[in-house]
Amino acid sequence: MSVGLTDDEKVVLGKQSFKQNRSVSQIIRFAVKKYLDGLRTPAAQPMQAESTEELFTKLGTQLAKNADILNSLRITLIELRSDGSGHPLHLNYFSDNASTVTGYDKFDLLDSDFFHSRIHPDDLTENLMNQPELEHWENLFRFKIASGKYFNTRISFKVMTERRIIAAWRFLDLTD
Repeated sequence: MSVGLTDDEKVVLGKQSFKQNRSVSQIIRFAVKKYLDGLRTPAAQPMQAESTEELFTKLGTQLAKNADILNSLRITLIELRSDGSGHPLHLNYFSDNASTVTGYDKFDLLDSDFFHSRIHPDDLTENLMNQPELEHWENLFRFKIASGKYFNTRISFKVMTERRIIAAWRFLDLTD
């Protein structure tokens, strides 16, 4: 699990935790709890639990269910960096199931040249992976998976901040 900590939080965690001889699991528990407690949106409120162990059990169960659903629906989650409207988006992250869905290593997919080389030539336009002046948008294109077959796919994008965009990439069906 990835927990976003600020540089200041990393310094505090590093200095205090290791000086107090805390175990790595204690540090991770602290980081996850701090992250969950800091969520601001109503849909993403922290889980309620009586103990850290119960919190981790609930979190693990939720992660397993989410992974099962994403894999069953052939949806991959993506994080992209933006340089602003009209500029190409930079792939930063693919969810772990990207390898299962595409057959490619998720780190290969982060390479723009590799990613674009798998898009059907008729669908590859200059602005396919550029940011428009919208908060939400979708792109449809055919993508060649490792077996050599093309899937019709849809990426739904959402601007989170000026530089951060998230997306859900859905593999719809095989093409003819």
